[in-house]
Amino acid sequence: MIEISHISAGYKGRQVLDDFSLSIEEHDCILLKGLNGSGKTTLMKALAGLIPLSGGSIAGAERIIMVPTRIPKVKGFTLRQFIATACHNPQDLDKAMQMLGIETLALRDISTLSDGQFQKGCIATGLSRRADLLLLDEPTAFLDYKARESVLATLRAIADAGTPVVFSSHDIAAATPFATKTVELGLDVD
Repeated sequence: MIEISHISAGYKGRQVLDDFSLSIEEHDCILLKGLNGSGKTTLMKALAGLIPLSGGSIAGAERIIMVPTRIPKVKGFTLRQFIATACHNPQDLDKAMQMLGIETLALRDISTLSDGQFQKGCIATGLSRRADLLLLDEPTAFLDYKARESVLATLRAIADAGTPVVFSSHDIAAATPFATKTVELGLDVD
């Protein structure tokens, strides 16, 4: 179990998260919801160590991996090469691609992949690094309904297989059926 206890974090002197706590179990697929500016991205960046905590603690996870949003599809890289930039163990890379059902795309140039296929490749970069917790900020943004459903089902399958997932979405109706829990972050307006 991963315990997030009373964490606080923010940017440029503005506290966005204050005294936030959450328990994450092995098979959790947690949907973060809330208005823009409510702290969803801040929470994930704090968990991933991309911004410092100003208070609290995180216990039970050594490798918390955040899959970035809006990664450009640069021509000249196969999907396998793209995933290998994050993972240097061929067995972990192959296992991640198989789990996501993208092994047949391994030799395709990433610039030729659909947005849904490429998003699965991005998720594979986190899985191939043997994440204890996988974080995704708006992983279905800009995807059509079929690709959105496929990516959400993939996130749930990852959690069901034992790697907990925390993701944010503004498409609550589509995302909720795939989540085991939802957490709403509030917007504290000054």
